Amino acid sequence: MEMIKRHKGLAIICLLAAILLLIIFIIFSRMIFSNGNTEYGDRLDNIVEVKQSVIKDVISKTKEYEEVENITVRTQGKIIYTTITFTEKTSKDKAKEIAANTLESYSEEIIECYDFEFILKKK
Repeated sequence: MEMIKRHKGLAIICLLAAILLLIIFIIFSRMIFSNGNTEYGDRLDNIVEVKQSVIKDVISKTKEYEEVENITVRTQGKIIYTTITFTEKTSKDKAKEIAANTLESYSEEIIECYDFEFILKKK
């Protein structure tokens, strides 16, 4: 006890360091021993599922345009990524119009639940 009284400053620093180590341990243990939820947590609980038939319909309708060379559609979380490859002669305005027309194939529920990202490429 007398040693602590002599080195009061060092004792305070050691106590604060022990508290800091305890806090760091608690944070890391919560990160490592998580409860097994997905990376999205509960954000996707009430989301409408996009069926493959809808995606195939979007692809088939978009490939009908002569300006379109290829199209891919993928869903990740709450985002629907649509990548469209156009021919060299396609104008930017026409490419934007074709990309906007893909939204017609989705139902209102899907449009409300998901965000859409369009990647427009030119060959």
